[in-house]
Amino acid sequence: MTAATPPGDLHARAHHLLAAGRPDDAAELVERQLADDPDDVAALVLLAAGRRAAGRYDEALAATNRALALAPDLAVAHRQAAATLLMTGQTREAVQAARTARDLDPHDPHGELMLVYTLLEDGGTANIVAALEAAARARDLAPDDPAGYVAEGDALRRMARFDAARASYERALALAPDDPVALYSLAEMDAGRGRAVRASPALGAVLSAAPADTTVVQVATRSARGALWLVTDLVSLLLVVASVATSMLRLRVDGPAGVAAGLVIAAVGIGCAAALFRWRLRALSGATRMLIRQHLRRPTFALAVLRLIATAVAALLFAVDPDPDGSGGLKAFAMPATSVPFILLVLRARNWFAREVSWLVRRGWFGVARAVRTDRP
Repeated sequence: MTAATPPGDLHARAHHLLAAGRPDDAAELVERQLADDPDDVAALVLLAAGRRAAGRYDEALAATNRALALAPDLAVAHRQAAATLLMTGQTREAVQAARTARDLDPHDPHGELMLVYTLLEDGGTANIVAALEAAARARDLAPDDPAGYVAEGDALRRMARFDAARASYERALALAPDDPVALYSLAEMDAGRGRAVRASPALGAVLSAAPADTTVVQVATRSARGALWLVTDLVSLLLVVASVATSMLRLRVDGPAGVAAGLVIAAVGIGCAAALFRWRLRALSGATRMLIRQHLRRPTFALAVLRLIATAVAALLFAVDPDPDGSGGLKAFAMPATSVPFILLVLRARNWFAREVSWLVRRGWFGVARAVRTDRP
């Protein structure tokens, strides 16, 4: 690529390098063009995109400001400014730049999409409601582009309208089944709601497509931990029931017959729990199971499995306890091994209920906010 390369070809090459994840190479290419023509606005916009992608936000803003000085009515330059301001935490300024870009070119869906994400990042009830409206406009302007449906889903998530958000993500995936953004957004929503088992297939697909993306790996690991806890919750409850049933039987039947019957109940309970555990694990994606194996030594992963082992051992201790009516002996070890997993189950159920109530309140709040906004003249 030389200085004699036509600008159109150079810009296309720079776009290709950006899409390929080579922002520095793209910026270097564009700078050659700017050395010959410092007032090439398109090149300045591309330079800003490359610098932003490389994390050099001051340089990106400088390139954007140069472009805006030359062409203050260029919508794409204002969009670049909004994107860079968003990365630097200047959310209010980013919203203003995105609004300007949208107003300059109201028929461009990219302007609406940028407005959606600046509004969501800035936060607040009015901004989130406005973001949903902007996402609807982007969707209507480009009905075959999955990005509009993903943006709509992201706005609906902030309102805790999860079923509607899922429908938007699924419409995006109907248009592009392998769209990584739609897959990631859907999986992240399910994982964040505690539906880690449901999130597993989509996260596995995203992880396979982007195994080196640290954000994807972190979300997938957190989801794998949540999936393990969800799988072991039901298994733990079954083992607690088996342990309590064994203890109650031993209180009624003493001697060798009681021990034999207790061992049978404990063994049946442990066997059923093991079968349930294996069955539920098979429902997870291969990527999720791999992450569980990789991180099983971490305390937050190991505790989920250790509570199963502890409760199973407690059932066996209750079965062979030589003094089932007493308060000491093996019962002193079996009682905590049963009660602690049960308390964990109760705490997790309480947390789930509290989250669901908070989301219900949030849905109601945004329902009122949208109604008020609609009623305004």
